[in-house]
Amino acid sequence: MFLALFFGLFVVAAGALAYFFFTNKGKKQVPIHNHDWKPDIVYLYQFPRSVNMPNVSPFCLKVETFLKANKIPYEVRPLLMGRSQYGLLPFIELNGEHIADSQIIIHRLTEHFKTKTLLIPRDEAIARTIDRMTDNHTFLLLCQFKTLSSGTNDFFSMTLSEAGAPKLFIPIFAYFFRRKAANRVTGSLGHFSTEDFKMFLKKDYDAYRDLLGDQKFLFGDEINAVDCTVFGTLATALYHPAASYAKDLLKEEYPTLVAYLDRIRDQVFGEEFEKH
Repeated sequence: MFLALFFGLFVVAAGALAYFFFTNKGKKQVPIHNHDWKPDIVYLYQFPRSVNMPNVSPFCLKVETFLKANKIPYEVRPLLMGRSQYGLLPFIELNGEHIADSQIIIHRLTEHFKTKTLLIPRDEAIARTIDRMTDNHTFLLLCQFKTLSSGTNDFFSMTLSEAGAPKLFIPIFAYFFRRKAANRVTGSLGHFSTEDFKMFLKKDYDAYRDLLGDQKFLFGDEINAVDCTVFGTLATALYHPAASYAKDLLKEEYPTLVAYLDRIRDQVFGEEFEKH
């Protein structure tokens, strides 16, 4: 009886997750979650925080870093299964409006709260290039090394456990998360050898190191929006306890990048970065 019930739950959970992860979401209407909102308070909907960092999602961490760095008042609303109108996390609600996609969120926050932007058009163009490389290339390379090259589901299992997912279903969740990551990496970057992926990652790390030079942050002494993007992505490799080539390479060959990430972590989050 128990075995039949367990198998039934397994099949239902697997079917639900397969539908959730692999059906085409597209844009859809999402009702406002918080109807009792306060003016100019940002309600940030993202994955539950990790023990070792505010979020293991680079895109969620990017947005929260931007909010904190610019002292924008916000409240975190953790979600495990809920998603935005684009089927992703994070999303925010601001003055009763649903705003999705980390790039769009930061653009809208910059406009609404009139945060500092780069004054020189060339700097803004360089920042835009870095931002897109980080989200659309480095992020996928880190997915390759954090979650796929190991041959196990350890990264997702550890992350889901910390997020409070039911223990019974963690292996199922982890399997589907890993499968989705594999599809995204190969669909966006292509099929390459491990050595080629390592070369790609090293070139990205080289670019960040050379752009940073001896500056405190990428464009001087103040944190800019693009610093939040780079931090959100690289921090999820550096500070997550799971072993990976991406983390080892960063720590062993890029001390200036590690120091840069530590500066952002300490200045923006301080002791709040890790959950005590």
